[in-house]
Amino acid sequence: MKLYHHRVISCFSFLLIIVFVTTACTLQPPRVKSSGLPQREYTYQIPEKIDDGWEPSTLETEGVDSKKIIQLMGNILREDIKNIHSILLVKNGKLIFEEYFYGYDRDTKHIIYSASKSVTSILMGIAMDQKMITNVDQKVYAFLPEYKGTKWVDQKYDITLKHVLTMSAGIDWEHEKYPHHDARNSTGAMTRSGDWIKFVLNRDAIERPGDRFNYSDGLAMLLGVIIKNATGMYADEFSEKHLFTFLGISDYSWRKSPDGSVNTAWGLSLKPRDMAKIGYLFQKNGRWNGKQIVSQKWVNESTKTHMTQAHMTDVAMGSGFGYQWWCGITNTNNQVYQLYYAVGVGGQYIFVCPSLKLVAVITSSTIGNPLGELRPQAMMTDYILPAILPPAPSQKTIKLDPKTVDRYVGKYKSNYVTLTIFRKGDKLFVTTPYRTLVELFPESEYRFFGIFKEIGDIQLDFTKDEKGNIQKVTVHIGFVRIQCEKIE
Repeated sequence: MKLYHHRVISCFSFLLIIVFVTTACTLQPPRVKSSGLPQREYTYQIPEKIDDGWEPSTLETEGVDSKKIIQLMGNILREDIKNIHSILLVKNGKLIFEEYFYGYDRDTKHIIYSASKSVTSILMGIAMDQKMITNVDQKVYAFLPEYKGTKWVDQKYDITLKHVLTMSAGIDWEHEKYPHHDARNSTGAMTRSGDWIKFVLNRDAIERPGDRFNYSDGLAMLLGVIIKNATGMYADEFSEKHLFTFLGISDYSWRKSPDGSVNTAWGLSLKPRDMAKIGYLFQKNGRWNGKQIVSQKWVNESTKTHMTQAHMTDVAMGSGFGYQWWCGITNTNNQVYQLYYAVGVGGQYIFVCPSLKLVAVITSSTIGNPLGELRPQAMMTDYILPAILPPAPSQKTIKLDPKTVDRYVGKYKSNYVTLTIFRKGDKLFVTTPYRTLVELFPESEYRFFGIFKEIGDIQLDFTKDEKGNIQKVTVHIGFVRIQCEKIE
């Protein structure tokens, strides 16, 4: 499964860094005791109260089963779950869990990569609340008169702010098919250009806006320029005055592109406690300490699914997409829950589950784990949500005869991944291009489950045609649903 990347370094340098960091992460345990030996056992501690606005509480006081959380911690400390940097949980407005690994601590800023896009969306909402921008149906070219001479402005592309926010602008942008250093990769080509904004505005319009989700860092960069032109302030200045100051966030940074534009696509660095503030602001419908920072209307609109999986032929990190926020749905402990989240490359997440009054922050690295981008999602569905919900009955398996098992054997393909399912003896296995091998256990004739060692639980739902032949399989990992058609 290919996952999106933002790298602005040469391929050779990148490989050297990978070798160095992989070696360092391999040698360094998640935690070291005072004796110098790796710490493998865990005892829960209440987060420390400091002068940052968070009120600590305990897991049990806020209705969270500590056993599941301690089990998660044990798996991290034993390195069954690798390269997690931090986990924070906020329940009922209280900070109830805060742990760091590999030398990270609460004072360490993390570049949150594409989770920056969700913060940029908040800035757009604030600008609209303050009538600096009228509505999401305004044409984008009208905000960019200084870019006369580019295709987007001169040809007056019929693209609105909503199309940019939902990644459905219909411009020629290749994000996933080619590696970053390939000239055909649009994000890589943008970062190598002298003017990132002009690069985006010279892309061809190839589809009707609104028809298809096509993930684009360039569109998120445009939002920063629109904020500047609409408000008279660069996005970093605007975020400080209208967002971070109210939340008590003072230690942060925004990267900039060579042309001086604020990198509103992947350039924000925050501390994990401050990432949690972003999530809690939205869980409280845009209010912080009694003050409305961004309207509830914007919170609702930006976290609503505007682009469903039916619109998606590009990389998908959830079951839908709002205004720069991913939307997810899960059936955990036999209960269906919806949530939304900001996500950045390497596994930087801000999860918000309003119905459970829960915010979760996870930062991590995918070094040594190509599927690790989805690992925080599986941590949520396998450990964190089950720790809050009533227990579910144990999964039971049924026995299938070899002839029935043979019906599932074959290759299944989606835009993201090709799966190979094969039988060995009376057992069924699935493997990916990364040679990850997972045994599948039948829960019913058309539902199987297993465990990805690199990620967590996986569920496969098979669909048959009217003749009874297996037609496709839907893969459930975390909050992602991937439909794969059977091709042979």
